[in-house]
Amino acid sequence: MKRGRFTTGVLLWLAAAVAATLVGMTAVAAIGTDIFGGGQDPLSQSEVDDLLSSRPAPTSAPPTTSTAAPPPAAQQLRTDTAGGTVISRCAANGLVEVLSAVPAQGFRLDSDDGGLDDHPSVKFEADEHEVEVRLRCVDGVPVPEVRTDD
Repeated sequence: MKRGRFTTGVLLWLAAAVAATLVGMTAVAAIGTDIFGGGQDPLSQSEVDDLLSSRPAPTSAPPTTSTAAPPPAAQQLRTDTAGGTVISRCAANGLVEVLSAVPAQGFRLDSDDGGLDDHPSVKFEADEHEVEVRLRCVDGVPVPEVRTDD
């Protein structure tokens, strides 16, 4: 009696394995086809050309009448110090603009003149350290002076 149950169990397991394999193979074969079984064939070059020619041409922007050249972009300067990083640029009339001041780990931003100034400074402080970045413009380029106090 036990032998008959064992044989039945093995046959049922084999039937389930065969069914699962067939379902998996059918699913893999169906990838890339629509629900009715037909896949989409790639378009030929002439079909692509026909589709592109049937679309309206893109509209172009009206021509501009301005002949003035755009102003040159201000050169940015990144100053890395032990206390942090300062990004600045020279603006109009030789003024310096501090774009960002990010303290390094363990430091905090003590002061930032910010805005436009002829000689702005940024100070980073830690427990016993201070780093000051003073900036000025020379020929349209920011020039940093870094001072460190321990």
